[in-house]
Amino acid sequence: MQQFKGQPRLPKFAVPRRYDIRLKPDLDACKFAGSVAIDLDIVDDTKYIVLNAAELSVDTDSVMFTNRDVSEVLEPLQIDLVEDDEILVLEFAETLPIGPGVLSIGFEGTLNDKMKGFYRSTYEHNGEKKNMAVTQFEPVDARRCFPCWDEPACKATFKITLDLPSELVALSNMPIVEEKVDGHLKTVSYQESPIMSTYLVADVVGLLDYVEDHTSDGVRVRVYC
Repeated sequence: MQQFKGQPRLPKFAVPRRYDIRLKPDLDACKFAGSVAIDLDIVDDTKYIVLNAAELSVDTDSVMFTNRDVSEVLEPLQIDLVEDDEILVLEFAETLPIGPGVLSIGFEGTLNDKMKGFYRSTYEHNGEKKNMAVTQFEPVDARRCFPCWDEPACKATFKITLDLPSELVALSNMPIVEEKVDGHLKTVSYQESPIMSTYLVADVVGLLDYVEDHTSDGVRVRVYC
């Protein structure tokens, strides 16, 4: 693990292809829980997977790597979150097989007041102060929301699901494909994004309304507030 400290860039052992992200913000407690399954290619001999993470608490029991070729599940021997370098280092017992795999990680974080990462913003509704959850990932703050290869060149697609109170509105990069309401909670799933950098991922959860109109060629445009 020591060899990865202080390095300005992530090692190139693994290349991310797709992120399946699920987030559940708690606007009252200003916290969030989440999970991510990252489709990646192991492209070089390594016992390590190194990616970015900052200000997150990783559920060590949830971390596993699945070799897609033989459906073999590997659990890391050691998990180190190096806060100074904002990296998560996973060490495995044996060299990982070259080829496709899935890295699964569960985590928790704080909706901070720093206007970066997954953070909280406030507004008033009927004289009462309310919180909303907003993302600002540029240039390198997606790592404060979910573990990822948080470098612009490491492009991938993103499939996002949000769990939230049923009276709130959730926005993301892509159109909604499914919305399920279960009592006071609902789950909103979005279309998978085009290939893009992590800093372009966006999520908003709050008590929102919108105005809309259509362009001359029929494209619907909405402004939320």
